[in-house]
Amino acid sequence: MTRWDGIDEFREVVENGSFTGAAQKLGVSKSYISKQMKALEERFGARLVNRTTRQMTLTEAGEIFFQQCKKMTAQFDDTESLISQLQNAPLGNLKIGLNGTYGVRYMATAIAAFSNLHPQLNLEVTSETRDVDLTAEGYDMAIRYGELEDSSHLRARRLGSHNLYLCATPDYLEKHGKPRGIKELKSHNCLSGPSRQWYFSSQGGTIKLKVEGNWNCEDGATLMAGVLGGVGIGQLPDFYIQKEVEAGRLVIIQDQWAQFNRVAWAIYPHSRHLSAKVRLLIKFLSEYIDDQLKPKKPEFIQQMEPETFSVAHYQ
Repeated sequence: MTRWDGIDEFREVVENGSFTGAAQKLGVSKSYISKQMKALEERFGARLVNRTTRQMTLTEAGEIFFQQCKKMTAQFDDTESLISQLQNAPLGNLKIGLNGTYGVRYMATAIAAFSNLHPQLNLEVTSETRDVDLTAEGYDMAIRYGELEDSSHLRARRLGSHNLYLCATPDYLEKHGKPRGIKELKSHNCLSGPSRQWYFSSQGGTIKLKVEGNWNCEDGATLMAGVLGGVGIGQLPDFYIQKEVEAGRLVIIQDQWAQFNRVAWAIYPHSRHLSAKVRLLIKFLSEYIDDQLKPKKPEFIQQMEPETFSVAHYQ
């Protein structure tokens, strides 16, 4: 017998005034009610009800237990109501993990706007260059980019995408020349993250390129500093470099082969019922990215003639 067994049966017996009434209310047999009541009394080592052929009355222990049962039932009903509200309205705490490599400022700005719409939420926003363990570390959601690994305990929603471009300072390109294709990147100092991987979009799919360079870092701000310092070429999102390009401090390699369209994902633990706070945040971020960061050609990107190219062309 578990700790909760018999409680509903006992409460119904008292409220209906008989074993028969309780059995009819719960849709079970009278013998089942009697068995549950006997098991309760044996567990407590005390008689809870006095029964005669005419009436049933509570003992002192039974009266105390009945009052506590009513409190427990009310608390359970309140908890059930709260859980229901959480599924339909954003309440409570919301822990979000951002990818610290690129775009934290933009995602954090979007989440701040979401917070203003739902001030009843308590938000905890962290930035990591590693992929956090959502389940073990108690995250409700995380933002990740690019290709995702298969997972049986996580779910992903596509938020949108943005473009990455190769860029360098005017002095660097004047000194080393502009690469005219992926193969020519081997003769350049390529600044990158720990994976030392660059990605390029083509009609045949995504091209993955292992690059070499003397500047390796984990976050976008440090990578940007190296590029602005004239150390080499970097691959950065359009929204990250816009002001620097407009000011003439950076130049984009505006050939079609040098671009990559990267997808942003919302990752969350697998659950049959997605909470309202996560569901609404995903919807908000999707609309924000579509409006602010969708892969449109910014004004500082010159118009380029369409070009036919494929993965095979660069291998």
